[in-house]
Amino acid sequence: MVMYVSLLWFLLFGLCPISVPDSIPIGMFRTECHDRHFWLSVNSNFLGHKFRFNVQADSKVHEVSGQWAAECGYTMALDSWGDLLLRVSYLACLVENQRETEFQLLVWFINQDSNGKEKSYPLLLTCPLQVPWAPRELVCEQNYMEVEHKFCIKCKFPDINKVVWKHKSHDASPYPQVSVLKLLPPDNHIGTAWVTPAPVELGEGLLEWRVVFRIPAFSQGGGMREETVPVRMAHLLGYHINTTDSRILLRCAYGSKLAYMLQWGETDVEVVSATILYKLKWTLLTVDMSVACTIGQARMDGSDVLWSLPRDLPTLVHPPFIEKVLKLGVGGRYLSECVAHQRGYMIHDNNRTLELRIPFGAEGGFIKSHVIDGLYSQSYFVDVFLLREWEDTAWSLTQQRIFRALFIQHLPRPVTLINKTVPSQREFSISLCCFPHDVSLGNVTVAGQPVLWEEMEWKGVHLSQNPFPNNTYMYLFQMPFSNSLIPQKYLGDRFRRYTLYGVFSFILFPDGEIYNHSATVEAELQDVVLPKLKGECTARGVHTLAYYGNIDSSEWRLYVGGMRVDWELVELGGFSLDPHELYLSLEVPLYAPGMAYEGLGLQGLLVSVLVSLVHLETAEEQTHVQRCVFPVRELLVCLPDGRMVVMVDTAGVSPPVNPNHTALLDPACRPLETDNYRAIFSFSLDSCGTVATHDGDQVIYRNEVRNMPPFPPHLRPLSQPQPHYRVSLGCVHPENGSRTLAIYLPSQSPTLLPMEHAHKTALHSHTRHPEGRGEKQIRHSQDTNLKGVLHPKIKIVINHLPPCCSKPVKALFIFGTQFKIFWMKTGRLATVPKTAK
Repeated sequence: MVMYVSLLWFLLFGLCPISVPDSIPIGMFRTECHDRHFWLSVNSNFLGHKFRFNVQADSKVHEVSGQWAAECGYTMALDSWGDLLLRVSYLACLVENQRETEFQLLVWFINQDSNGKEKSYPLLLTCPLQVPWAPRELVCEQNYMEVEHKFCIKCKFPDINKVVWKHKSHDASPYPQVSVLKLLPPDNHIGTAWVTPAPVELGEGLLEWRVVFRIPAFSQGGGMREETVPVRMAHLLGYHINTTDSRILLRCAYGSKLAYMLQWGETDVEVVSATILYKLKWTLLTVDMSVACTIGQARMDGSDVLWSLPRDLPTLVHPPFIEKVLKLGVGGRYLSECVAHQRGYMIHDNNRTLELRIPFGAEGGFIKSHVIDGLYSQSYFVDVFLLREWEDTAWSLTQQRIFRALFIQHLPRPVTLINKTVPSQREFSISLCCFPHDVSLGNVTVAGQPVLWEEMEWKGVHLSQNPFPNNTYMYLFQMPFSNSLIPQKYLGDRFRRYTLYGVFSFILFPDGEIYNHSATVEAELQDVVLPKLKGECTARGVHTLAYYGNIDSSEWRLYVGGMRVDWELVELGGFSLDPHELYLSLEVPLYAPGMAYEGLGLQGLLVSVLVSLVHLETAEEQTHVQRCVFPVRELLVCLPDGRMVVMVDTAGVSPPVNPNHTALLDPACRPLETDNYRAIFSFSLDSCGTVATHDGDQVIYRNEVRNMPPFPPHLRPLSQPQPHYRVSLGCVHPENGSRTLAIYLPSQSPTLLPMEHAHKTALHSHTRHPEGRGEKQIRHSQDTNLKGVLHPKIKIVINHLPPCCSKPVKALFIFGTQFKIFWMKTGRLATVPKTAK
């Protein structure tokens, strides 16, 4: 209920000794009438550099502060939302009490700016009594305790019209000197007792009010002792005792002189156990003025703020005990059971202890954000009040009002990251929560680069703020996988991992603190298009196309014949390397490093090139084997297994030589295969008359191809002269060590016979072959079957060739013409003059 605020200017100018009042700005003050209190709040935006409240009654003006405020029933504090709150009891000092049904108070709010200039705003507060007084009422305020209940003397002595309370007022505590007690209905409460006749031991000296305090007697074995003081002394000890027309009250600040602490379970309770005595004629009046309040602070229990208080403290309750009403309020408003349930507020009885549970951050409270040691934390404040009503054997009805500001300070609150990413949507979607309104997202950095807000939309980046019912909100951040700031990593089996490395910078108001929250989010998707290899045979060698796929080509390494392709190999082998937009073109010349030789026949030399793409991280391999047949006229091959394979061409001999009539040094070693001009021999180095000679640390194996007709010389026809045809052959191997493959051929390469490629996954030798150059045009063949290409007894299959000798072999004189000689390890190229016999 909003109270009546009267600005009686003409009256205030006559009464106010403070200053000339200023006009009240609209919306800066809020006033309300509650059960037993004036409520006045001042908007936090209106508060100056310094501020204070003064209260005035007639010519008396007093500042609301410190001990005086607590003893006189004033509470001033900042509420959970930062507004300045003044809560004043209807029975407070300087409040005009009109028959205990209407109450009035003149309040001055003085605001001072940073220059020391003050402005004063007067407010005349008027509140009617809304809820009838209970026989006994207890108040546990934030800064004081109070007990008051019905009090009647004239009920017992009808001829008494006035009771004089002798008390000397002082500046710090302006208490009334006289209280008029009018006729009230008789009470039957045990808490107020009439004793007739008065106990003799009290003596005739009890002529005024006295207060008996009961405090623990630590020196008497843990019992209680009594200490009786006059009311004047009680005032000096900080106990405000007063009467109205129908009620008597005692009020004191926490930590008063004669209060003591009581442990109730895990709850600390401050107790003032007091009885007021008054002797009138032969009757002694005793009034129980005990009061007790919980002073324990709230604590965290799981995710709840927990605050406890005794349910039936013996100091206040006389069994049997019946709880009649229990109402919870927040921020000056009672909560219905439905609203309390929606917010998660709960009160339950736990072994005679009432426990109030409020979820941390629940609606009704206030959250303040902090950065402590680089971590985000929150403080939670909530102003609660409880109204309890019960019956017991001493009082027909007791009301207890409890006001408490519950707070949890600097509770670490890890930011919750919710990964809402659906990989198939190819977009990161993450939310960060939950933030109060004093936190704002100021900047987002991804992979060390700030995300510019003006570029977000056209780059597909989205940021939104989504509120929650409890006055908090979350941020939703979305960024596509294709963004250049999102690194990718191939995992194998066509799976790729996208990673978002983000730093979210939040600004905390009003202090401007910065909190940086790092977040790493990963998503895996089987969306990789692997590189693809295709090959073909060309006039120069073997041509391979490596299509890139959709992952970074820098993640793959290219190998030819098991050797990594680098610039050294490209230059050594004469490779042709040409990058295009969609693929990489690689051509490996015949006899270049990485080429494998699989067989030799009259149709040509069967070679293969294994091209591999190997992923750096997963070692996953994409391979392609391209086989080609290159026709040759003359060729000498020295094999590591100690065999020699040779093809000779008799086409240039005059008179003609029949290839079928050729043989080695051992006439029994005839060609394996011939045609009109060529003959193929294959033999081991320790057969067919081969001669071995030592030259330093090398062994040279020599043989010859000769013209040897099948009949004896004396039987040859005279009309058919026989040509003198001899071709020297030779292979060089190290005397000690592993043998290697060597190929010798004429300086001009033959034409090429293409052959259909085939795929092969096994790796071939890593042996390098220097370049062999040829310029003749390719002659295509439609034969796609390898059958018939190779002689069944001549197959050159080299696996895991050992490294060659460290120095080059010597030149050999074969075929009677110039030949190019290749060494696999040294990569040297030698030109040798011909020799003929």
